[in-house]
Amino acid sequence: MPRIAILSDIHANARALAAVLHAVSKARVGRIVFGGDIVGYGASSDACVTRVRESGGECVMGNHDRYTLDIRADRSVLPAHREWRKNPVWAGVEEAARTLSEDNARWLADLPAQLPLPGGTLTHAALHQPGEWPYLRSLLDALPTLDRLRDSPGGGIGFFGHTHRQEIFYDPSEPVTPERISTTKIHLPEGVVCAVLVGSVGQPRDGDWRAGWTLWDSDTRVVEFRRVVYPALQAAQDIVAADLPVESALRLLDPAAAMEFRRMVGL
Repeated sequence: MPRIAILSDIHANARALAAVLHAVSKARVGRIVFGGDIVGYGASSDACVTRVRESGGECVMGNHDRYTLDIRADRSVLPAHREWRKNPVWAGVEEAARTLSEDNARWLADLPAQLPLPGGTLTHAALHQPGEWPYLRSLLDALPTLDRLRDSPGGGIGFFGHTHRQEIFYDPSEPVTPERISTTKIHLPEGVVCAVLVGSVGQPRDGDWRAGWTLWDSDTRVVEFRRVVYPALQAAQDIVAADLPVESALRLLDPAAAMEFRRMVGL
């Protein structure tokens, strides 16, 4: 079956992951892949790694996964001042480093940087400047990566996480360009060169607070952005209960839910 579910940037949000996996189970997919950053920010890094492994899907490594492994190997990479505990990135990966089981940490350490998919490749961040985790936030950002995709023998489509957004970048001057079917579905013809940002399961940052994932049908060559409602308020409470920065919790919530959350925790 050519339909592939692409999930990325779970960020230790077990409630969002459970909701998306339930949706995937109903979507008649033949394969599930993960775009990295299973851990960090949220309160359930070890549980999320376990759930990803149990899904049977393949996964690439994200920057938060890498940071977590670095801290496990040498805690001196943490900032010397204790203010890092208020930083969402540092606090999240330190919590992941402390709570990951040895078995899950070994599995995380073996993840590849890239994964071939029909028509292209999956990786966490942009293809240019590997190891520096560049973001794709605009067409200008994407141009060096599009150059690499253009020369790729595996196909010209790149699937990326990292930005926590669902979006597509391509050079409109190319002879073959994507064809939008609807607001959530895009046809990617043979020969197209484009970067598909697959969104975030656990911490979207594109104005839609629902958990995001992407469906790629390599037969019809249609990519579809999907969203799933999940108990985000409870996930935010999990983060505060784990003594992680409240900023990581507020990022999960729409304005109304954030107001309710602030009232609940006395902010």
